[in-house]
Amino acid sequence: YPIGLYFYYSVVPNTTQLLSQALRETSNQMVKQYTSDQVKAVEPDVNVEINKDISLPEGHYLNIPSIGVDTVIWEGELDNYDKALHKGVWRVSDFGSPAEASAKEGGRPVILAAHRFGYLDWTQEYRLKNSFYELPKLKNGDVVEIVWDQRRYTYQVQRIEEATEISDYSSDLIMYTCKFLVSPIRIFVYATLTE
Repeated sequence: YPIGLYFYYSVVPNTTQLLSQALRETSNQMVKQYTSDQVKAVEPDVNVEINKDISLPEGHYLNIPSIGVDTVIWEGELDNYDKALHKGVWRVSDFGSPAEASAKEGGRPVILAAHRFGYLDWTQEYRLKNSFYELPKLKNGDVVEIVWDQRRYTYQVQRIEEATEISDYSSDLIMYTCKFLVSPIRIFVYATLTE
């Protein structure tokens, strides 16, 4: 466990609450910016057959091989986000899921958020697999996989930037985390669906 983080959390025990609030504020800003008039409604086609791969697990999972993330994607509404973040990666519920149309087809992007440094009760192994601790190490072209209800979605990283808010809602997948422990600066990763 990083000694510096342990010391910081000991001196400022409400750090995790502050970090969770910061992630939520970013999500709230995104919801306000991304109004419904920007989205073309996508009606589900009841005749569409989704090809499931029964060798894949049911549920929702994120795998980023280049940085060692291999975790569950936790669901939670904006008013209950902190429980999901305490477990790891949270899908911002007001945006899309991989099963919906891609952003380029008029759908909403999938937005995933996670703490970078996690919680005191997390082991280092848990932190590396279930948080976005290593997110800044991603590079353009890196592969991100989401397994969503026995279907695999593969994305390719197109851009990584530091900012206070999302700059491009046309990406199919947006992942973000805090840059520092308590900071308005976020690390945003934008990726495009490849299959």
